[in-house]
Amino acid sequence: MIKINGKTITGDRFAFDGCHKIYIIDTPEEETQALKYGYNIYPIKEIEEAYNDSCSLKFISNWPLDDNFVSYANQCEEATFEVIDDEEVA
Repeated sequence: MIKINGKTITGDRFAFDGCHKIYIIDTPEEETQALKYGYNIYPIKEIEEAYNDSCSLKFISNWPLDDNFVSYANQCEEATFEVIDDEEVA
């Protein structure tokens, strides 16, 4: 399990545009939609590396940009990553 800026990540994958947009994927439907929009999907254990390699406009949020929106790291905000249990990180 991973926490970003003190918030627990529930998904085990993330969508990444290769530049600065990082979205946590929680459901198969979200993954399908992200793939449809051209995002690559990665295991959550690679999120810190993707974030560190991103441009300065980087941010992390969950995929659905609706009433359930969660921001883990706002644009241009530094993120801290905490691994709670290595065995649970996919």
